[in-house]
Amino acid sequence: MDNKNNHNEKDREQEYMKTSKQEVDRKTPEHKEGLEEPKKTGYPPLQLGLIIFAIAVLVIVGFAIGFDWFGLFGN
Repeated sequence: MDNKNNHNEKDREQEYMKTSKQEVDRKTPEHKEGLEEPKKTGYPPLQLGLIIFAIAVLVIVGFAIGFDWFGLFGN
């Protein structure tokens, strides 16, 4: 009885392995598993414009403080 039960278990395991191998072979490339390379899109135009604007404002404020446009260091 035990030997017959063990044999049935091995048959089920072999059938499972065969089915799993067939599924892997039929799987299309779009069903990738694991880590994938992230999509790189760069900065969207609005974000790039805001970055340029912020840098320009910082440069102007730096010059304004440096040349005392605000009267901070005046007598």
